[in-house]
Amino acid sequence: MRLLMLNGNTNAAMTDAMAARARAFLGEAVEVDAETAEQGVAYIGSRRDCALAGAAVVASLEARGAQEHAAVLLACFGEPGLAAAREISSVPVIGLLEAAVLSALQLGGRFSIVTPGHRWPRMIEDVLHDLGAARHCLGITPVEIGDLALPAERDAARERVQAAVDDQQERFSHEAIIIGGAAFAGLAAGLATSPGTRLIDSLDAGLAQSLALMQLTAD
Repeated sequence: MRLLMLNGNTNAAMTDAMAARARAFLGEAVEVDAETAEQGVAYIGSRRDCALAGAAVVASLEARGAQEHAAVLLACFGEPGLAAAREISSVPVIGLLEAAVLSALQLGGRFSIVTPGHRWPRMIEDVLHDLGAARHCLGITPVEIGDLALPAERDAARERVQAAVDDQQERFSHEAIIIGGAAFAGLAAGLATSPGTRLIDSLDAGLAQSLALMQLTAD
């Protein structure tokens, strides 16, 4: 089986990091083809950015097609162009936010979210309402980040995300915390949490659901 992973951000280093994690996660059962948006922004942080990235994602999917792939993973937490991509695709299209939320619901129901950027909470709330999951989300904490291509910045981001996780665990009684965003892919594995609370990496959730859908729709 082959998975097409589309990064709506123009950051190729981010794509490479996610592709490496995807190949390690999926193993030899799935071949991963990774592609970076050619136009848009380096990291999506607003509705404007989402609009620009959505157009790039759709254009990329139309140009390349997905006939040889069993599924498409839109590797952005903001899921730019998700509905349009599903409209033109003959195979399942998975978004990181939706996959993470569905996973959280399956793991207990009540969850919170930690994600980059101060504009993300309101944008995420709109998606949660569309999914009918808003009442299950106890809170969304934005974490400001710098250039995560720099090791020092990634270490700083991990510290800020851990602080946000600690704060949410003090304030909420929930079963899961979603660590959302392409920039945060892989951070959840190094974070500490209290017993009974699961950390969900949005990329891992997207990969797991991609694999499940590829197997469910296999000829």
